Amino acid sequence: MPSHNFTLLLSQPNVDEETAADHLYGGSCDDALLSVSGGVYELEFDREAPSLKGAITSAIRDVRRANIGSRVLRVVPDDLANANTIAERSGKTRQAVALWVRGERGDGFPPPKTKVGASPVWSWLTVAQWLAARSEVTTKTVEDAATILEV
Repeated sequence: MPSHNFTLLLSQPNVDEETAADHLYGGSCDDALLSVSGGVYELEFDREAPSLKGAITSAIRDVRRANIGSRVLRVVPDDLANANTIAERSGKTRQAVALWVRGERGDGFPPPKTKVGASPVWSWLTVAQWLAARSEVTTKTVEDAATILEV
């Protein structure tokens, strides 16, 4: 069964950090690593499941069952991706991404969704769909991007 890596960002629990860890690890979150920084609780999972969606939904269910008074705020990686992130997720070079963005290697690269400062940021799902149409990534990559956006 494949293993899926993702992180859940959690709201502050209503128990102390040690108790939260005990409840999470004592439950079904023993395939995750808990880290806390500046009051932000992150659970990084390497979860075996038939699909990424199954892995994420079971992890969310297990966090709820741990009964620590914490909510799942979001899943990381999320849909937003800058050029470096696109290169990492697609397994391509930053130079290849720059050529796509400038329209020098394939037409119709998706427009940015927004900007952070001066840097453009794209929807990873939209970019993954564009890449899959050109056989640069697999359909599984697109399915996983859709899953991240969905949950």
